Amino acid sequence: MIMPVILLLTWLFVRKYSGVLSNAQSLETFGLLMGWGSGINYHLSRLPQLWHNHKRNSVEGLSLAMFTIIFAANGSYAASLISMLPVAGPGFLHRSASYIYGPVGSIFIDVFVLIQFISLRKVRTSPSSSRSALP
Repeated sequence: MIMPVILLLTWLFVRKYSGVLSNAQSLETFGLLMGWGSGINYHLSRLPQLWHNHKRNSVEGLSLAMFTIIFAANGSYAASLISMLPVAGPGFLHRSASYIYGPVGSIFIDVFVLIQFISLRKVRTSPSSSRSALP
């Protein structure tokens, strides 16, 4: 529900200030702000899951395979951006810092999810030991 609202507000902002955003510097600044805002909102959206797991003292329902794939995807994307630093020129780091922050921040949060997954997973008992004795 919130994503369409954000897209609508962004579209209205761009329409209203299109004259201001007509030069390249203003447009680049707007893009940088949107990149940072996107990364920050994405990372803040992961915090309730961490808190929920902590509060329930369980990671039931979370897929370790999903977080492993997300971890690998964010790691390869961050590595591809960082590997461009030596050849991209002096302004590349400034222009792409928000895009580097996104996957690196996700990796950081995913490490906490993986730690929770390892420390909070329930030890499964065999079916015979979980049955109560018959009277």
